[in-house]
Amino acid sequence: MLDVIFLSYQEPYADDNFKLLLTYAPHAKRVSGVKGLLLAHQAAARKSMTNNFYIVDADAQIVETFNFDYTPTPTELIYGRIPSNECVFCWNSINPINNLIYGYGGVKLYRKDLLLSISEWKVDLATSMGAEFVSKNEISNVTAFNTDPFSTWRSAFRECTKLASGIISDDSITLERLDAWCQLNNNVPYGFYSYGGALAGKEYGLKNKNNLPALKLINDFDWINNEFNRITTEYNVSSNIS
Repeated sequence: MLDVIFLSYQEPYADDNFKLLLTYAPHAKRVSGVKGLLLAHQAAARKSMTNNFYIVDADAQIVETFNFDYTPTPTELIYGRIPSNECVFCWNSINPINNLIYGYGGVKLYRKDLLLSISEWKVDLATSMGAEFVSKNEISNVTAFNTDPFSTWRSAFRECTKLASGIISDDSITLERLDAWCQLNNNVPYGFYSYGGALAGKEYGLKNKNNLPALKLINDFDWINNEFNRITTEYNVSSNIS
């Protein structure tokens, strides 16, 4: 049985989601309070006793149909050529704002040795580790990121920066997902903040399409907090003027 590591960083809803995870993976462990996405993932790797291990984000609400039974092996070949235990896997999740179903926020399966060996990464960790990235069509969770204004805005901003910049993929499906993110849905909690973050992320991603240092900033949560405060303040000022 592979280790399951839950990652959290000061999220007020993390305790509830971890309790839910334990009903499906009683052996799950938790890494909490490590600042920086790479450092947090490497802390999870060090905590794992298995070389392949699952990562569950703090905003993930595991669905009852999902289990953590899949175990990659050296003999199972992906695309007929790559041992599955050398790959990175990502399951689908449900977006509660726009109902998109794809890998955003889904459960992931990493290689401990590879994760601990990297010193930096581009913008999206799972797709830039130097291992084959494999998408799993099964739904693992709901990515319940719309819990407060900042968390919602930050999540939409980061994802839409990635989609608009083409840093992961630049195809018609990516553009369709970006368009769905940029639609306003006021019928769900904090839908307006998701909309605002998506539009800001789209603009930032297009502007910095070939500027890797600028794109890397979306993984600096202090920088994103400043952007959120700046943009929402500007919006409120302009709205009051009008």
